[in-house]
Amino acid sequence: MFHSPIVPAHARTHYGLFSRHTAVLFARNAVTSSLCFAIDMGLIWLMVSQLGIDKFVAVTAGFLIANSLNYGFARIWVFRESDRGFFTGYVYYLTNALVGLAVILGGFALMTEVFDAHYLVARVIVSLCSGTLVFLLNLTLNFHEV
Repeated sequence: MFHSPIVPAHARTHYGLFSRHTAVLFARNAVTSSLCFAIDMGLIWLMVSQLGIDKFVAVTAGFLIANSLNYGFARIWVFRESDRGFFTGYVYYLTNALVGLAVILGGFALMTEVFDAHYLVARVIVSLCSGTLVFLLNLTLNFHEV
């Protein structure tokens, strides 16, 4: 498979938020995020149902583990043209992920405590909002793809 060389940020074409380029990145992100989300959900189920760990602790731990894995996929396939260094990119990625985690935990608490939703159903619902937000933060602030 042919991989284009990394192009410095100053020489790259700037794409708009609603461009074909951004749509391709979003689709790639959806694929990698779905895989990592499945791992996240499996970890949450294991921790809560099998190990008796508190559901908020499980959601937090599963999220952080899955997002660390997702960063590797993001660097390799989604945002592969980024000129951001690996470690610096991870710090930004983790910071953006923590914003997403705050959205998840707030929505998760609302869904499970106020609306009495099952913890796995609640996690799926709040992930849709959080995942889109974190993708946009990484797209713009971390990897500078738009």
